[in-house]
Amino acid sequence: MDDLKKLEIICFVPSYLPKGFRLQRVDITYDEPGPDEPKRPFPLYSIVYSNDPRSGATFSIESAREGIGDRNIMVEENTEETEIQTPLGPMYLIYRPKGKNGRKDEIKANWVSDANMNAETSKNSESHPILGRYHGFSATGISVAEFSKMVQSLHPIRDGESRHARGSTNCCT
Repeated sequence: MDDLKKLEIICFVPSYLPKGFRLQRVDITYDEPGPDEPKRPFPLYSIVYSNDPRSGATFSIESAREGIGDRNIMVEENTEETEIQTPLGPMYLIYRPKGKNGRKDEIKANWVSDANMNAETSKNSESHPILGRYHGFSATGISVAEFSKMVQSLHPIRDGESRHARGSTNCCT
């Protein structure tokens, strides 16, 4: 997690985790610059939290710069949709099986843009983001209420970024 604090991008982490959840993995990768982009590293991150491996409950965060597409499309009869309000703005969820109660096989939220992405795209919607990222949140084996509580607790990993990271909006509803 200390490596995430060193990145110049906004990295979100939850302050609330359900009982038994622990950090399992943090991955930092880098996008290659395109031909019309500055020759510099473009960091991306992903984080996975889980509880007892036998239950299979997880919560994950991933980031992307471009080419994101929809994350939360499930073409199955047993899915349901909802929207929750979060510190990052409204978040559209799709989950299965139907019903808000009980553990879900899968929960996926739409991509959410951070404040850096909003600032960069407001200047030029055709430019490639430098510091801006989209953030996706997923879970398995937990309820929609637990997912919502974790998402409500999201904050930037670095101190002092919260006012700059907030005010994010959905990018793809």
